[in-house]
Amino acid sequence: MENRRTWAIGFLAVGGAVGSLAIGIPAILAAFSASIQGRQKHAWRRAGIVDDFKIGKIITADVSTGRGDWSTTLGRLTVFVWRQTDEQFVVFSRSCTDLSCPVTFDPGSECFFCPCHGGIFTKNGTPLAGPPKRPLYRYTTRIRDGNLEIDLHSLPPAY
Repeated sequence: MENRRTWAIGFLAVGGAVGSLAIGIPAILAAFSASIQGRQKHAWRRAGIVDDFKIGKIITADVSTGRGDWSTTLGRLTVFVWRQTDEQFVVFSRSCTDLSCPVTFDPGSECFFCPCHGGIFTKNGTPLAGPPKRPLYRYTTRIRDGNLEIDLHSLPPAY
């Protein structure tokens, strides 16, 4: 009887250890994967074809936040694109700098509005009224092969 009990306890202990490792190792790797791999310096994503943006106009663009073709449907980000000249673009985050509520752009007044607390930003992203004290965040941009690209890592992570 003693041998069976010892064998059963040993079997359960080994099974528990194997199960814990099977669950624990992937969880630990997932938790520290960003630290292990290191954050990429840039995360360039296509915002659209340069010719689709008219000079002087501010329009929205949807940007994929995925890393490759397989993940393009996993995350999308809406941004405001303002083409100032042939080669100069300003791309604003859609998040208000007060509480990260989504802002909208009114072409008539040429202002951005935040519905949460009545925040208003000028066309340049400068706070005009309401609680926001900081201007709208701007993405770093570049033009590659006729496409406008933004660097997702050029803003604080929460935006």
